[in-house]
Amino acid sequence: MEELIEKLQTSKPYTNDELAWLLENIGHPDPTIRDELVYASFCHIFLDGLITREQAQELLQGSQDTKPFSLECSTLKRSFTCLLCCLLLSVDNDSESIYHAFLNDEDRELLFQQTLDYLTIENDWSGFDEKLGWIHTAAHGADFLLAASCHEQFPAENSKKVWQAIVTCLKKQKQVFSAGEEIRLAQIPVYLLLNEKVTSQELTEWVNELDFPNQEPLDYFRWLNLQHFLSSLYFQLNSHQVLTEEIGQAIENRIETA
Repeated sequence: MEELIEKLQTSKPYTNDELAWLLENIGHPDPTIRDELVYASFCHIFLDGLITREQAQELLQGSQDTKPFSLECSTLKRSFTCLLCCLLLSVDNDSESIYHAFLNDEDRELLFQQTLDYLTIENDWSGFDEKLGWIHTAAHGADFLLAASCHEQFPAENSKKVWQAIVTCLKKQKQVFSAGEEIRLAQIPVYLLLNEKVTSQELTEWVNELDFPNQEPLDYFRWLNLQHFLSSLYFQLNSHQVLTEEIGQAIENRIETA
């Protein structure tokens, strides 16, 4: 572990054994190891090109061997595997990266499907824990979905499924988001629009179709999350200067009825 800590300050290539150790500890309960060593190392590796394309491919395969998104795995492993998958998709999509297009079609399809499934399957929406640190399942799931939906190979016809995954996530909540998760979720439809994978008319229709019950006490927390999500969506669209009058009115109508 000491060697891996030292490597964060160098540009030395990583060995297969070191990659295996990082992968094994991706969901380590100690946030210092998980965040400051494991995740930081993966970022260091891919941003500085410290493994070969073949090693990157093997890392993906190794991450999938344990079925990391199964509910039988720990919440931390699921959440932080999302971040690794974000990195894999991002460098695969980056024309200036040495890992550009290192994934094959089957690999991409697998990751695209996993990201659509994750927010609908996950049942632990923990944000922060005093002992475990940042768990951030919803935020990391949102980051994974954003990386996938922004990928040039992600089919535009799947954009409605992306929206549905977000809505499902919002409807599954039993408490108010506590760590900005709604901001990360709202980024996704914004970039679908910016990347021309949805039209402003489609997004307007989706917002108009939102239907959240408000009859039980638990519904109130979901309503609050929806309000915060829509407010963030509104301001992010406005910030990127793509807020049309129709979308703005649709969002305002939904916030008012909430």
